[in-house]
Amino acid sequence: MVASMALIPKILVVSDLQTTSPLWAFTVTRQRLNVILETDPANTLERWAQTLPDMVVLDLDSESLAIELITKLRDQAVLPILLLTSIRSEKFMLEAYQAGLDEFVLRPIHPTLFDVKIQAWLRHSWNAPGDMLDSLQVGSFHLVPSDRAVVLDNKDPIHLTNLELRLLYYLMGRPGRTLTTKELCQRVWSHYSLGDTATLKNLVYRLRRKIEADPAHPHYLRTVAGIGYRFVVK
Repeated sequence: MVASMALIPKILVVSDLQTTSPLWAFTVTRQRLNVILETDPANTLERWAQTLPDMVVLDLDSESLAIELITKLRDQAVLPILLLTSIRSEKFMLEAYQAGLDEFVLRPIHPTLFDVKIQAWLRHSWNAPGDMLDSLQVGSFHLVPSDRAVVLDNKDPIHLTNLELRLLYYLMGRPGRTLTTKELCQRVWSHYSLGDTATLKNLVYRLRRKIEADPAHPHYLRTVAGIGYRFVVK
């Protein structure tokens, strides 16, 4: 039976690099995925709104442009964002993750390894537990997994990525309890084992930006030095 196009993951590949954009588009297409190639980064948000992809791959060598697009996409989208770049800068990498990037991928990279990364992030995107989890009410937090959203103090819903949802759900289910970094990585990333201390730290950073009045001095999602994190309610 041939899968319906509605069930085939869509990947938006954004690239202004004429020498590499066809290569990465072909690499993704080879996995029998639905690829939308955008060669004008200025059209990124418009193409995202039109196509509603399951993942965005940015193939860019401009630091400012990459950070701008990651920030704008993350403000509106709850999907994996990967950045392909030849820029080897720890400062740029940190800024990209802080803006909401899911994975920083350095070129050159073997197409097979790139395929594996795409499939791994799609598993995260398509295996979110939203439809299988009950809503949670803890203090002023109301988490609705089916909507991938949390409502705080009866204000407008705050939309979450799949990973943010998994992390917050696990923490809210154990309020006041300190959870180790290892335990959280296992629960959030499951058996795919893509989570580590650095990726968890970046995930916590992004979640704090959404739920904390002052992310630099968090009230709800607190760090327990040398151990992990805990969720504290008012």
